[in-house]
Amino acid sequence: MTDAERLNALLALALRATTGPHAEAARNVVLTILFAQLLAGAAHDGPPHASARPPRRGPAPRPRLAYRPTVTGRRPRG
Repeated sequence: MTDAERLNALLALALRATTGPHAEAARNVVLTILFAQLLAGAAHDGPPHASARPPRRGPAPRPRLAYRPTVTGRRPRG
């Protein structure tokens, strides 16, 4: 018996049990199986993503100079 046949048998059993003392649990099983089949059938990479925004126009940001303490033997200006 293949996996698909087992799944179909379980689905048929759960559908038959939807009118008895365990009807709520059987309905949950049916919904879970259907939801799992939907997820398995929708195997794709996801929705197409928007392209990246183009860079903002205007002046390029100024490069920041690293903080350098005074070198020994030199006095700071100013």
